Amino acid sequence: MKKLLLFILVSTPIISWSQSQEAKFTIEPLYGLETSYVAYPSPGKYVTRGTYGARLLYGLNKLSFESELTQTKSNEFYQSQDKKVDDTSNRLSVGIRSTLPLHKFVGIYVRTGARASQGETEITTAGVKETKDSPLLVNPYGGAGLQVAVSSYLALNIGVTFIRNAENKFDQQWAAALSTRFGSIRR
Repeated sequence: MKKLLLFILVSTPIISWSQSQEAKFTIEPLYGLETSYVAYPSPGKYVTRGTYGARLLYGLNKLSFESELTQTKSNEFYQSQDKKVDDTSNRLSVGIRSTLPLHKFVGIYVRTGARASQGETEITTAGVKETKDSPLLVNPYGGAGLQVAVSSYLALNIGVTFIRNAENKFDQQWAAALSTRFGSIRR
């Protein structure tokens, strides 16, 4: 009897909370800067490069499913070695996000999940091109950000995400995104 009473007391607020909320679908085109490890040419080093893509969210503000598809590109020229290095990375992230309101128009969010990354490096030395494919890597990520509502269907997001890389260090992705909500989807 005590277990049944405890179950009713705990589940009633959760059930009423979930029924009062509406799931929503949000798309966020994003652009940002990323500091990440580039292995070629040897020795590897950290570079800062542009990143762009889109993030999709589905769920409630307090807990949403997110997926993100981004691409980063960088190029460097080493004049002393007559070498040009073009690096491209394609990434898919899947995880969860929780947005907590601080004010009617301002909120903070935290996010976590896993990111799959694959790309290629094109090395041109004295006019001869060599392409090296990066292996598929899956790494955990976590981040936080600030969201400012511009209207009921539009918000600006600024955040940072830390991604554990193959060298067991953290890459950083600083991004700005514009959230566009496509209405509520009732259950």
